[in-house]
Amino acid sequence: MNNLYFVLLIGLPVWFIMVLLGRQMRQRWNLRLGAPYHFICIGNAALAASYYMDLKVDTHRVIMAAAFMMDALLFLTLFNRFYWEGYFAKKRNMVVPRFFTHATKLIGITTSVLLILQFVFEVKVPGLFASLAGGGVVIGLALRPVIANLTAGLTIQMSKPLKLGDWLYIDNRLAEVMELNWRTTRLRTIDHTYIEIPNVDLVNVHLQNYSYPTPHHAMRVTVPVEYEAPPNKVRAILLRSTEDVAGVLKDPPPEVYLKEFADSTIIYEIRVWIEKDAEQDRIADGIRTDAWYELRRVGLTMPFPQRVVQYLKPKDDSEAQARHIADILGRNLIFSVLSDAQRQKLVIGAHKQLFGKHERIFRQGEEGNALYVVVEGEADVYVEEEGISMRVNVVRSGECLGEFSLLTGEKLSASVQATRDCEVVLIPRERMAEVLRESPEIVERLSEILALRRLETEVILAESQTQRNKNVVPKSQEEYANDFLKKMHDFFSV
Repeated sequence: MNNLYFVLLIGLPVWFIMVLLGRQMRQRWNLRLGAPYHFICIGNAALAASYYMDLKVDTHRVIMAAAFMMDALLFLTLFNRFYWEGYFAKKRNMVVPRFFTHATKLIGITTSVLLILQFVFEVKVPGLFASLAGGGVVIGLALRPVIANLTAGLTIQMSKPLKLGDWLYIDNRLAEVMELNWRTTRLRTIDHTYIEIPNVDLVNVHLQNYSYPTPHHAMRVTVPVEYEAPPNKVRAILLRSTEDVAGVLKDPPPEVYLKEFADSTIIYEIRVWIEKDAEQDRIADGIRTDAWYELRRVGLTMPFPQRVVQYLKPKDDSEAQARHIADILGRNLIFSVLSDAQRQKLVIGAHKQLFGKHERIFRQGEEGNALYVVVEGEADVYVEEEGISMRVNVVRSGECLGEFSLLTGEKLSASVQATRDCEVVLIPRERMAEVLRESPEIVERLSEILALRRLETEVILAESQTQRNKNVVPKSQEEYANDFLKKMHDFFSV
């Protein structure tokens, strides 16, 4: 009867307090310990009551051992939940392997059993401690590589020198981090081959992280140029070769350095800023390709480092080429008003230039000092209106570009970009000035054709203009013709 009294007086309140504590943990931290927690409550209630009950020593020890063991399991569960899962997994956003949680439980349970044997049942276990220590040494030696990789993985997870998606330059290879775990790190190269590196090797190797602290970083491309080329001129040319390459950032702007005076060439280094590391090869290819075309157009070459035996080919028939260009001009509405002799005179001194695919032939707003005759290839014409770029035309072999700028001195009203390699002949403005000064009577006819062309352009652009521009009444053909006539008289002094 006395035992039941102590169970009700002491055990029941302890059980009730433990149940309330479990509910608080579930409400505050969303800890759902389940049915085992009820056994823990009962065990602690029985232990509290057993101190006042008339029980045998062995029975009391069994109750004490069971309660301590259940309390140890509760402590280990809370430790894993708050330390490994709460701190590392949630707060530090780290993937915690089960090895650590299982190892924590194993060590905790083993320690609890030994302490219960030693202090509850008063069993002397020094030999057992020695055996466990010796076994731990053997196991530690056997698992040394695994432990080293796990320690390195912990270092990576805590210091975060890299993360998923980062691009690393490691072991002379560029690779993206695809997976981070506690033993190894998996990378994918730009050739889409996978490599797996043990964490202990990763923390001990010298690596470059191209994605930290920002994904923007510099990329360098070298280009050889002949000694005769002035460096300042080469710098301007090579800077132009970066303008239309997709992936090259405008800010910070590209830079060009004279890097080295080599045996047969000057080495220039182009530094550009990029953020897409997977496209490094394509960006470098685009820069080198555009640099070749830019250098070729101004008559510069990339010298060969070896001696070359060159057999000269017969020169092209310049007269036949001039006749071909004059025929192209004759099919153009504007230059059809010129006589054959005038067109032949116009093409004297014209020079050919090559433009690569996706290169800009010229840009809207630039000064136009020549007529562009497309001999071979194809290009798109774009007009920018209020920040919106719209393709308005496609030019093909046998068509001309830049007539308005050539005849009136206006800035170029559109941008032209090659859609495939183009061969373009440039006719300088000076030739047109000579023809107009010798035959000033054709200026009036040219102004009428320019007015007609301007009206056609306005029709094409009408859909892209804002309502404000639509409310502006356009000029008539006669008004445009008079404006162009005055501009040509003033520009060419005829």
